[in-house]
Amino acid sequence: MYDIIIIGAGPAGLAAARELKKANINFLIIDSKKEIGLPLRCGEGIREKEFIEFFKHKNYYFVKNTINIHEIYYKDLTRTFKENFLELDRAEFEKWLAKPIKNHLRLSTTCQDLKIKENLIEIKINKEILTAKLAILAYGCNFNIQKKLNLVKKQPNMVLGYGGIFKNHNFEENKFYYFFDPKHLGYLWAFPKDKKTANIGFGAFNTNKNTKKIFKKLLKRYKINAKQLSEYAGIVPCSGPIKKTYADRLLICGNAAGQVHAFSGEGIYYGLVSGKLAAKTAVKAVKQNIFNDNFLKQYEKEWKKKIGKNMKAGIIASELLYLAFKNKEIKSLFKQPTEKELREMMLYGIVPLRARFVWKLAKIFNLLEKKELPLIVKIIYNIYKLIKKDEKSKVPKG
Repeated sequence: MYDIIIIGAGPAGLAAARELKKANINFLIIDSKKEIGLPLRCGEGIREKEFIEFFKHKNYYFVKNTINIHEIYYKDLTRTFKENFLELDRAEFEKWLAKPIKNHLRLSTTCQDLKIKENLIEIKINKEILTAKLAILAYGCNFNIQKKLNLVKKQPNMVLGYGGIFKNHNFEENKFYYFFDPKHLGYLWAFPKDKKTANIGFGAFNTNKNTKKIFKKLLKRYKINAKQLSEYAGIVPCSGPIKKTYADRLLICGNAAGQVHAFSGEGIYYGLVSGKLAAKTAVKAVKQNIFNDNFLKQYEKEWKKKIGKNMKAGIIASELLYLAFKNKEIKSLFKQPTEKELREMMLYGIVPLRARFVWKLAKIFNLLEKKELPLIVKIIYNIYKLIKKDEKSKVPKG
């Protein structure tokens, strides 16, 4: 019988585990994978400021590069904004996160089911059952348990991604590159790790296509001459947090809670934040011996206070991007914002008034659900341009 069992040993689960260890809680962390950090499934980027907020400095062996310019490409349009990001060796980063809690870690252990009972929670794994007072669910993009407990309104929208580590690239080392492709409803990214290697990948709303095949075509189109050393594939939830991230004896964080920036796909930072906050609430629950959902809802209040605005901004930007893809208005979407607006909308949850207005009109007319878009979309984007002229680049907060 454990006080707490964490299901999933990615950034969210490991951040939670480190917090529990500091509080001297009796816990176990399980994961189905055979090795921490592998297989790789992401672009490995995280914001410098927030990384330092967590880990005091950035001078770690697994921090491979500091990038300060983000460059967006769409046909003949190029937009840039500045913000320091770190490019990690994610596998080594996760192994480093796991070091202090390795004695609490059990790999090759799959959570097959979870049952919440009056006095404990049962977790079925392989051929046995583990019991705990509380569980923290941090096991990635599997929503089976959340659906069973009615914590999900509908199946989250998923972005399918494919990419890998490449050597001998032809990019500037200090830039993140984004190449938007309306035909396949997605974008290609290139995140240099150093002068020779880069993480290059492609993510798309349209998961019915062969993402790997599209990726290869886009490499040729953008004349990216690099040799692939390894590959990865994965899915990212891009419709925002699930309906409810807590239940009796249960807290949910990271990808399992849909806590991913829906526009950029950024997830490492949000996983670290939510994992740590989930653990803090879990520690209080154990010490006070209170495990009902009314007590545990304080976790949801805390993560919403910390990252809720970013989550909302990501949803708005993502849905505007999808609408722009469907109606061939990508250029309008990226041409209108100022550099400051681009940066703040993508990273800090400050959405310009006109962008929120366009998004609201799209929701009112249910445009995101329609395959054939009416004339109203053209009108909406013209309003977007006109408001831009009158607004004089003011960025309303909230």
